[in-house]
Amino acid sequence: MNKETIYALSTPYGKSAIAVFRVSGPNCIDIIKKHTDIKKLNRSQQTHTNFYIDKKNKKILDKVVAVYLRSPKSYTGEDMLEISTHGSRAIIKGFIEVFTKTKLCRLADAGEFTRRGFENNKFDLLQTEAISDLINAETEEQKEQAVKQLDGGLSKKIKYFEDQIKKILANTEAIIDFSDDEVPKNIEKKIKEQTKNIIKDINNFIKDDKYGERIRSGFYVTLIGKTNIGKSSLINYLAKRDVSIVTKTPGTTRDLIEIGFDLWGLPVFFIDTAGIRKSKNNIENIGIKRAIEMGKKSAVNIVFIEKLSEVEKYNNMFDNNIFVQSKSDINKKLIKSRKIIKISSKSGYGIQNMLKKIHIRISRKTPKNSLVSRERHRNILKECLKTLDKSRKISNIDLVSEEIRKSLNIISKITGKTDINEILDIIFKEFCIGK
Repeated sequence: MNKETIYALSTPYGKSAIAVFRVSGPNCIDIIKKHTDIKKLNRSQQTHTNFYIDKKNKKILDKVVAVYLRSPKSYTGEDMLEISTHGSRAIIKGFIEVFTKTKLCRLADAGEFTRRGFENNKFDLLQTEAISDLINAETEEQKEQAVKQLDGGLSKKIKYFEDQIKKILANTEAIIDFSDDEVPKNIEKKIKEQTKNIIKDINNFIKDDKYGERIRSGFYVTLIGKTNIGKSSLINYLAKRDVSIVTKTPGTTRDLIEIGFDLWGLPVFFIDTAGIRKSKNNIENIGIKRAIEMGKKSAVNIVFIEKLSEVEKYNNMFDNNIFVQSKSDINKKLIKSRKIIKISSKSGYGIQNMLKKIHIRISRKTPKNSLVSRERHRNILKECLKTLDKSRKISNIDLVSEEIRKSLNIISKITGKTDINEILDIIFKEFCIGK
């Protein structure tokens, strides 16, 4: 257990109904005795009390609700104190000054409360990452994915893989440690079959189009089309402000312009791009090249066309296209096809229909049961697969056992059982003070 006691304001600094301060560590009881009217502490206690700047001279800072949680039944696994104060700037400032002046505690580092919880086995590394994702969630899908991981969904799956690898390792060790008469017949055949099965299971698990990572980082929807066709006007309509310059001059947009959008729970980034055309301007050509590159890696492309004959051209260039014709409020040459969505960025006509099509397209092509939410998880699973596959190509049982043991060590990095210190600092940089 850490000897230092830490504190932090866990709510945003500023005017509010309440503010919450967290304290964790061995000096919680001393802080309670020094600054409150609480005389006797139970194992878990919530009390209305005065909080004193100077208890001896009865100088009250605020009337608070103090919650005391005794180790190990707390978030950090240590003695903890949560103090709910009134949320004025003056009171918050007063509490910070009291905690700063006392020698009983220090200001916590970003994520230090969660780090202590991890180090005291309150949750594994996957759940620690889920807490960070939950704090940073901006859409419903991001929130749901983080909650599933915090609930242990991925941890259980990784444990299943670990258990299967342990069975293989046990069989290889049995061959090494015991005579032929003492081990079951066909055990080597069984090892190969077990290894084949776990490789298949892990491969199927990560064959998910990186849906979990996309939920965390967002799905890209790129606007593709010629110059002056309405791409920038649509971006401005979706953003509800002018983020792209709109003029009658062709080639106004020369770089990628991005806006974030909550598409019924899906985190989506709409990308405005340079109009695709032949140009003698080097800067514009760089923008056109970037537009084409972006279109090739997007989850969905919104392709602006003026003629039905353009559909084949763009389908040869990009996948996952949804075709639209803009300026439907003034365009006198509307394409007579239900497959082409007519929109107006001035009136908003057809845009809801377009957004529904995008949502359906993304949802349809991505599995809902994916649990791999970070590239770190996927890379470790791939590394584990390589080691397992290598073991199948070796005839020497001692070397097979070594590779199986190696694969077990590799996969255990996901939950933080080995080589944890090298990634802890990276994870906790994503946290805020007080968590």
